[in-house]
Amino acid sequence: MIKTNNRKAIFRLAGKSLKAGRLRSVMIICAVVLTTLLITSVFTMALSINKSMEYAQMKTIGSDFHGAYKYLSPSEVEKLKKHPSIREYGVSTMVGRVHDGKFKHQPMEVLHVDENQAKHSFVHFIQGGLPKAENEVVLSTWVLDKLGVQAKLGEPVKLNVDTDEQVISYEFVLSGYYESDENLSMSGLAYVSEPFAKKYISHIDPAVSKAQNSYVNTSQLSVMLDSPLHIEEKLNKILTDTELKAEIGVNWAYTANKFSDRLLDLLPYMAIILIIMLSGYLLIYNIFYISVVRDVKFYGLLKTIGTTPRQLRRIIMIQARLLYAVGLPVGLLLGYAIGRWITPMINDGFLGGSAEPVYSVSPLIFIGAALFSYLTVWIAARKPGRIAGRIAPVEAVKFAGVQGGKKRAKRSEHGAKLYRMSLVNLLRSKKKLVLMLSSLSLSIILFTLIYTVISSLNVNKYLNSYIAGDFLIKNNSVVLEQGERAGDPRQLSETFTDQLSEIDGVRSVDNVYFKPTIYPMDEKVRAALKPLEAEINSLNDPYMKEFLAKGKVDVDLYGIDPGWYEMLQPDDIVEGSFDKQKFASGRYVLIAESLLGKEDQYTRYYHPGDKITYPFLGTSYEVMAVVKYNAFYAATTHRFSATGYNAFLPASELRQNPSLSGDQAPWILSSTIQADPAKLDAVNQKLRSVTHGIDDWTLKSREEYREELGGFIRIFQTVGYGLSLVIALIGVLNYINTVLTGVISRRSEFSILESIGMTKAQLKRMLVYEGLYNVLFTMLIVSTLGVLITYSIAKMLAENMAFTVFHMSAIPFVAVIPVLIIIAYVVTTGAYRMLTKSTIVERLREVE
Repeated sequence: MIKTNNRKAIFRLAGKSLKAGRLRSVMIICAVVLTTLLITSVFTMALSINKSMEYAQMKTIGSDFHGAYKYLSPSEVEKLKKHPSIREYGVSTMVGRVHDGKFKHQPMEVLHVDENQAKHSFVHFIQGGLPKAENEVVLSTWVLDKLGVQAKLGEPVKLNVDTDEQVISYEFVLSGYYESDENLSMSGLAYVSEPFAKKYISHIDPAVSKAQNSYVNTSQLSVMLDSPLHIEEKLNKILTDTELKAEIGVNWAYTANKFSDRLLDLLPYMAIILIIMLSGYLLIYNIFYISVVRDVKFYGLLKTIGTTPRQLRRIIMIQARLLYAVGLPVGLLLGYAIGRWITPMINDGFLGGSAEPVYSVSPLIFIGAALFSYLTVWIAARKPGRIAGRIAPVEAVKFAGVQGGKKRAKRSEHGAKLYRMSLVNLLRSKKKLVLMLSSLSLSIILFTLIYTVISSLNVNKYLNSYIAGDFLIKNNSVVLEQGERAGDPRQLSETFTDQLSEIDGVRSVDNVYFKPTIYPMDEKVRAALKPLEAEINSLNDPYMKEFLAKGKVDVDLYGIDPGWYEMLQPDDIVEGSFDKQKFASGRYVLIAESLLGKEDQYTRYYHPGDKITYPFLGTSYEVMAVVKYNAFYAATTHRFSATGYNAFLPASELRQNPSLSGDQAPWILSSTIQADPAKLDAVNQKLRSVTHGIDDWTLKSREEYREELGGFIRIFQTVGYGLSLVIALIGVLNYINTVLTGVISRRSEFSILESIGMTKAQLKRMLVYEGLYNVLFTMLIVSTLGVLITYSIAKMLAENMAFTVFHMSAIPFVAVIPVLIIIAYVVTTGAYRMLTKSTIVERLREVE
C-alpha cells in the first residue's frame, strides 16, 4: 500500500467540521471546563488540606525536618552529616533546663542551635536573631509573658540554668524574640550562644550525660532526606553505612511516610473524581454520538471518496483534543481558584480555627486534573469515532436523521394522539434517551444523597458527645499530645471547683475524676481472651503479643458526678441495665467493652454480676452493666487503649477514698457547669475571667460546640451542594444538547407534518409532551433505583459518621420535580422557537 501524507488534510477537515457545528463545540468546551474545574478543585482541596494538616502537626512536633538522630557526641554528628543521603541538616545541643519559679511544672529546655535548625523549627524572628555573644539569649513571646519581661531587644533576662552538675544563675540580654504559637511545641525553649555552651558544658562527657538521662552536651542532628518516603528505613540505612548506633526520631507529620496506611482515606476523593468523570463522560459522549448520527451523510460521503475508518476515527479524536485544549486552561484556573476559596472553610471545620491554612501549589494538582480530564474526553470520544468508522456509504446517503425500527406499522381507529406521538418519538432513539436520563438522574441522586446525609446530622447527639451542661472546663494537662508542653494537672482542684459553685447563676458543678492504672489479668480477662489467642498470634502483631505476655491490662478509671448519669443512653448499654440510685450507692461499676487490635473488634472482659476488686481502692465492686467502648465520651479523655478498658464509678469513690491522697490522688479531668438560662451571659463572663491566662485549661460553652457543628454543616453544604450543582449543570447541558440536536435532525420530519395539517400549536405541544416524558422517566429512575442507591450509601455513611441519626426524606425528591418541569418547558419551547424562525417552505426546500 502506498503511504500518503494526509495529516494536514485530516486536521483541516476536523477543524472545518468544528466550525460547522459551533453549538456542539461550545457544549463540549463547557463540559471539559466543568469536568476539569471539578477535578482541579477536588485535587486542590485534598492536597491543601493535607499540607495544612502536615504543617499543624509539624508545629506540634517542632520541626519540618524528615527525621533526627538523638543524643549524639560531636564526633558522631560530624560523621553522620557527611553522608550523601542527607540533603540538609540542623544541629541542636542540650545546654540545660530551667525548672524553677514560673517553670516548676513546665521545665524549659536551654539549647544551642545553628541557623538551619532554627529556620526549620518555625522560629520566625519578630526582631533580632540568634545569639552570638555569651550573654545573649532568644526567647518566644510565650516565655517572655511567663517571665514578665517586655518583648524588646536588649532587655535583661535572668535565668537559672541547671546543667545537672550546677545551677548557673545568669543575667542574659534579649538578642531576639519570635511569636509563639499555641500549636508550637518549641514555645518553652531558650536559645543561648555557642560561647555560653562552650564555657559551661564543653567539659561534660556526652556518654556519661546520656547514661544519667540528663543528656546535657548531647546533640541532635535533624536531617532532610531526598523525599519523605520510607523515612525510618533511610535513617537506619545511614546508621548502617556509618557503623554508628543512635536513637532515631521520625517526623510522623509527613503523610507520604505513611501513605500505604492511608489508602482508605483516599477512597472518598477517588469516588468524587469517578462521579465527576462519569458525569463529564455522559455529556461529552452524548454530544459526539449525536454529532456522528446527525452527520452520518457527511461521514458516508467521505468514505465514498476513499477516507478510511481509521481516518474517520482520527477526525473525531482531533476534534475532541482541540476542544479539550481550549477548555482545559479555563477549567484549571477556575478549579484552582475555587479550591483555594473552599480550603479555608474546610480547614476551619476539620482542623479548628487556630490552624493556619496552607495552600498547595503542587504541579500534581494540574497534571492530575489534566490527565483525568483528558481520560474522560478520550473515553467519551472513542466509541463515537468507531461508529463513524463503521458507517456504510450507501446506507449513510439514504439516512434521514432518525433510525427507524423494524416494527410493523400499527393501525388505530382513534387517530394520532400528540402524547402518543411524543412517546414514540422519544423511544425511537433509545440510546440518546438513556444517556440523557442517566446524566440528569446522576445529579439528582447525588443531591438527594448529600441532603440525606446532612439532614441525618443530629445536633443533640453531637453536643452530648462533648458537653453535658452549659459550660465545660477541660484540664488539658492530664493527657498530653506528643510535643505539647507539660503543665500542672492538679491546677484544676477541689478548691477551685467549689469556688465555681458560688458564682451567681451556677446551679451545679459536676466533676470527672481520672485515675489511670494497670490491672493484672484475672481469670475473667484470660477467659475472654482465650478464644482470640490463636487469631492474635496469627496476626503477627507485636503489640498484641506483648500484651498477652505481660499479663496486664490498662484501665482508665473515671469518677463521675451525678450530673453525668443522664448522659448514658439506652443504646450505649450492651449488657445489663443502669439504675442511677443503685449506682450512686458506690457498690457498682460500669465496665466498657475493650477495643482489640483490629478496628471494630471488641470483647467483654466482664459481665453484669461479676465482682471486680481494684487493690488501691480496697473495695470490691459489682458490675452493673457493660457499655460501649465510647460510652460517656464527653466525660473521657477521648483516648481508648487497645486491649484496655474504661471503668466508671461514682465520683465519691475516687474523691473520698483515703488511700488516694497526695500524689496518688485522682486528677480532675473536667468540670461541667449547669447555669440558670436567664444568667448564661453573666456566668460566661465570670468563667472567662476566672480561667483567663491558664494555658492548660479549655473553657467552652454549649453554644460554641453548637456553632462548631453549624460550621461543619455549612462546609458540607458548600462542598456537597456545590458539587451537585455543577454535576446538575452538566446534566442540564446534556439535556439541552439532546433536545436541540433532536429538533435540528427532525426539521424535515416536522416540516412534512406541518405540510399535511399539523398546526404550530400542536407541534409545540408535542415537544412539550416530550419534555414532560423526560421528567417522568427521570423521576421513575430516581424514585426506584435512586432511592435504593441513596438509602444504601447514605445509611452506610451515616452509620460510620459520629453524631448522625439516619432517616430518609422525600423532600429532595419532591423538590426537584418543579425544577425539572421548568427546565423541560423552557428548553423545549426554546427549541421550538429556533425551529419556527424559518418558514415551512424554506424547511421543505432543505429536505429536497
